[in-house]
Amino acid sequence: MGSFGLIIALLLIGIIENCICGASIPVCITNCVQCKQMFGPYFQGKACGDACITSNGNLMPDCNNAGTLGNFLKRLY
Repeated sequence: MGSFGLIIALLLIGIIENCICGASIPVCITNCVQCKQMFGPYFQGKACGDACITSNGNLMPDCNNAGTLGNFLKRLY
């Protein structure tokens, strides 16, 4: 009975981990859309979305933090 409970616990931990990690990609893409709305044509929304997907949501853009937007802003000149 003890090993069966351990197997169930490990399966549940794996399922929960997948749910938590998978939730960061939609949040990341939502942030990209929000930044695109804020900065308009000066923000490269597609590049931001592509970076979100390839990094599995680890690259989280913050529209109020210039350090996270440097690669996605177009130059004004």
